[in-house]
Amino acid sequence: MGISGNLKTMVLPELLQWLSMGQKSGTLVIDNQEIEKRIFFEDGAIISSASTDPKEYLGCFLSSHGYLPQEQIEKALARQKTEKKLLGQILVNMEVIAEEDLYQMLRLKTEESIYDIFTWDEGDFEFFVDELPKETMVRMALDVQGLVLEGSRRLDEWTRIREWVPSPQCVPVSVCDLQALDLEERDLRILEWIDDDRTVQEISEGSQTSLFDVACVVAAQASEGTVKVVRPRIVEVEVEVPAAEPAEEAAPEPGAEVPAAGEVPTMPSDPVALSSGRNLRFATPVGAAASGSTATGVVPVQTAGVEAPQLSPAESLVQQAEESFAAGILDKALTAFREARDAQGGDASVLSAISAGERKIQQALENDGLNLSTVPKLQCGIDELTQLDISPQEGFMLTRIDGSYDLKSILKMSPMPTIDAQMLFWRLKKLGHVSV
Repeated sequence: MGISGNLKTMVLPELLQWLSMGQKSGTLVIDNQEIEKRIFFEDGAIISSASTDPKEYLGCFLSSHGYLPQEQIEKALARQKTEKKLLGQILVNMEVIAEEDLYQMLRLKTEESIYDIFTWDEGDFEFFVDELPKETMVRMALDVQGLVLEGSRRLDEWTRIREWVPSPQCVPVSVCDLQALDLEERDLRILEWIDDDRTVQEISEGSQTSLFDVACVVAAQASEGTVKVVRPRIVEVEVEVPAAEPAEEAAPEPGAEVPAAGEVPTMPSDPVALSSGRNLRFATPVGAAASGSTATGVVPVQTAGVEAPQLSPAESLVQQAEESFAAGILDKALTAFREARDAQGGDASVLSAISAGERKIQQALENDGLNLSTVPKLQCGIDELTQLDISPQEGFMLTRIDGSYDLKSILKMSPMPTIDAQMLFWRLKKLGHVSV
């Protein structure tokens, strides 16, 4: 039996485990509209994978991981055009890589490709029963449960990384000689791409290294103080302000002071009133001004008697989150903090407030009995679960409750970060579906 759907409604760990436990054979295709990946199953085990992402091509993978220099990869690719063989086989024939080492790198490439899917917010999937590639491929046997556990761990790691690298569009700036650091060669190769101008995303693309690996290295160096991560780059967009029509001069009111000849009158404090026929410059994030979109980041105009500038969107969200936390609405507070993290654009003070707020929420959840040693118990029968108005993720977690597993054990079977799982059980507890 085949299966199709979207990762929004059936999360990747559940999908992989379903195929593994059912000992399925065939091809799982997952497409997020930018990248298509194929995972090949045989009797429930993953035997190989393929991807349209150039960074996951074997040549790019071997080069970015420092296993082979780019020159040897290019020679092998040139031979492949005439010999019509698999690139790995050509590299082995060239004696630049041993067959057993090639197998280990192919295995690692398959694992890394699947871990990347864990970070996808959505993607259409379809499983084609008993359909496998006709061409020869190096077969392996990957344990699905191990992949799910590691993929879940990496999702948790992304939470830590985002404290230092909140966006792929942030720019890492070196504050010392990075090549003089005592690091592994692979990390140094990533750091070579830092030129105080490239974004984390551009470093990933240029070095042909996964975004996760680049972000890990940058976050580690940011925490050590050898790299400073600055907010996304901005460009200046000139907006022509049309000259104002000359207004008819009004007669002075009785008692009003009239400037003497040659005296400069007091000018209005509103700079727009002085901008007739000149260009104003607005700071706009790169890419935000296309297709007629409204420019953001405009410096507030100050006029006499006008209130102080309003809070930034991120600061406003932090304020909303703190108000929700004070009111005991923890799920709403966490959502607002997450939205603030997406909007803060590298603002260190806002990021610090967000991290502190998330820690307070997690502490409140633990104080409410939802720590990792908590053993949740269902308050309704399994047959009632399908009638509940809950999300697919909540349904997945509920089916893992058997009265003996604690939260730590349940989390090993789920891709959710710890605080998200605690929040999920907190909501289910409030609804009366579980007890702790």
